[in-house]
Order: sequence, then structure tokens, then C-alpha cells
Amino acid sequence: MGAVQDAVDQVVAQLGKAKDEIVAEVAALEAQVAAGETPDLTALKAAAQALDDLNVDVPVEEPPAEPTV
Repeated sequence: MGAVQDAVDQVVAQLGKAKDEIVAEVAALEAQVAAGETPDLTALKAAAQALDDLNVDVPVEEPPAEPTV
């Protein structure tokens, strides 16, 4: 179980580092906006998409339409 726990600890550390980097990037973008600049959101959008892609989105089923009377 030691090797598994070490692997989990590594992933937890990596996720913590990634979170800190994202928070710092958002803060930098907020500072740019506050300064009246137009920030480049390319890197932030790519990071957000990569995180979103980790799990497949579950399709939302729309309820059947009510018949009109």
C-alpha cells in the first residue's frame, strides 16, 4: 500500500501546484482588467478546457415537450 499512497500523494501535490498556478493566473488577469487592459485569455481557456476534459460530460436529457392544446 506504500507505493499506492506515494502515487496518490504525488497526484495531490501536483493538483495543489496546478491550483496555485491557476489562482495566480486569474489574479494577474484581474489586475490587467482593473488596469483597463484587455487580457489574453488563451492560456487560461486552454487550462480550463484541459481540466474540463478530464471527465466526460454527462449529456443532459431535455424533458419531452408538453403537447400544445
